[in-house]
Amino acid sequence: LSLSLSLSLSQVDTSGEGQQPTITHPITYIPNTNDLSQFFSRAGYGGKRSDARVFKGNLFSFDSSEIGMVTTSEFKMQQYSSTITQTQELPTLCRKTPHNITLVFKLITNFIKEINNVINISSNDSNSIPLQIFLNNFVEDTFLPTLEQKVKRAIANGTQGNTSLSVTKISNTKVPWPRPLLQGTTQVQKQLNELRGLMNRMPKYCSKFLEVVCGQLKYYKNLCQNTFKNIVSVSLGERKLSQVWYEDNNITLTIRQLPSWPVVFGRKESSVKDRSQDFHASLVNLMGVHVGNDLIPKEKIIEESERLVQLAKLHDSLVWLVTYIQYFVETLQNDKEVYDQLKIQGHYETLLNDTSDELVLLAENCLVIVFLEIRVHCYYHLLSVLRKQDYCVQIGSSDPDSEVNQLNKFLSQLEEKIKTYLPSSHTKFLFDGLGHVMNSVIIGCARDIEGITSGGLKKMSRNILALQQNLTNITLTCELELERARLYYELLYHKPDEILRNLVEQEKRFSKIEYIELIKLYYRSNKKNAKKYEKAIQKQLNQHLVKLNEIMENQEASL
Repeated sequence: LSLSLSLSLSQVDTSGEGQQPTITHPITYIPNTNDLSQFFSRAGYGGKRSDARVFKGNLFSFDSSEIGMVTTSEFKMQQYSSTITQTQELPTLCRKTPHNITLVFKLITNFIKEINNVINISSNDSNSIPLQIFLNNFVEDTFLPTLEQKVKRAIANGTQGNTSLSVTKISNTKVPWPRPLLQGTTQVQKQLNELRGLMNRMPKYCSKFLEVVCGQLKYYKNLCQNTFKNIVSVSLGERKLSQVWYEDNNITLTIRQLPSWPVVFGRKESSVKDRSQDFHASLVNLMGVHVGNDLIPKEKIIEESERLVQLAKLHDSLVWLVTYIQYFVETLQNDKEVYDQLKIQGHYETLLNDTSDELVLLAENCLVIVFLEIRVHCYYHLLSVLRKQDYCVQIGSSDPDSEVNQLNKFLSQLEEKIKTYLPSSHTKFLFDGLGHVMNSVIIGCARDIEGITSGGLKKMSRNILALQQNLTNITLTCELELERARLYYELLYHKPDEILRNLVEQEKRFSKIEYIELIKLYYRSNKKNAKKYEKAIQKQLNQHLVKLNEIMENQEASL
């Protein structure tokens, strides 16, 4: 039985030139039995007859007897076994492959148990029968390594070349998904399904199959990690600004504290929703530290929106894979035979949980990079419009600046593409709080604007309105933060005395620093006779700043 199994389970080398030998009976000549004289020879006078016919063979044959047939069969098998590696394959009922063991494993195991019961040998004894030894050695030395390589090759084929980021709809699965998944992820699911079936067919090796499952999940995680690095990296080694922000633990920690963050991964919504503005403001301040006082070079941004879409695909596929692993664990726990075998090992839950945690972390990283890169683009385009610019124009154009149009185009196209691969809650998370970023950049650049006139104020309002309308179409909210930026610059229609008087009569809308920069911008914008009355203008500016400081202190004291 072991020999027969080996012929059906292993591929036979057929590369040799030789042909299968013809096995014949040892008798090389069958005589005419009617002429018995052929078996005898007569010697002539003085020696043998030279023409005597001598037959060198057996006088009697027992081929047709029971013992003769058994002996002949054993002889043929031994002769074939000794030459099988140099001959052609013996015809079989199925294709020769180690995978055939999965079809007969339980039958052979039951047969071995029957033999052990008859001869009173425990299946755990060291003196197992040869068939048991053959089965164990074949599974551990041949089948499992072959299976692992097959699974690894299938996963690699789904993540290489042009198919690495191709998506496909899944079907016939217990974990449905409304969006297309990466082909590599669907390939992993197919392999896990196959390994789950093997656990039912060969429960004795459940722990071994589980090790293969965890090993291949880690292998796929590494492939996804490399894909992630290839998307966010650049050829010249220049790190993207989103990478710099991502490596700042304070920034990533603040992102995970945003009220909308837990909803993304199916956890309960945060109870600190009323602190959303505080978290967004803190996040903007942390990001601004890395921006500095200069413009952002083009090399610091991920210019192609398609690369961010690829990260969205990768994120969603990993989230589904984690969900599928949870379902996979549930099927193990509901299968008593398999579960009992795994409990003997005792570490299967730790293996799968650790693997799931690693995949969740990678999925989060993909989403965080997209989240940060969207904000990098806001800084990149808005700083180009506002920093070190002169808004002293007589007539304000009715069209927004080109950089504003480019930012709106980038945001709207990205949202249109990305919502195909992400649920609405994830898309909302990515664009939520973007008004805080724009408001902070626009108001913060007041200190960098060289001057602004009424025409420039109209231009500024047009830019803000274009941003507000586009962002409202994406988030479906009013984006009041951008309204705040518009009201800030409209204060410049008034003189500093009026601004301070309104501050006393009404509640404070802006911070002390923002009021200071606004008043300074007002004086920078009045360039008429600036050199002639420079000292007087500076004195007047200082008086307004002192008065502003007194008003702010009084308001704080009253609180």
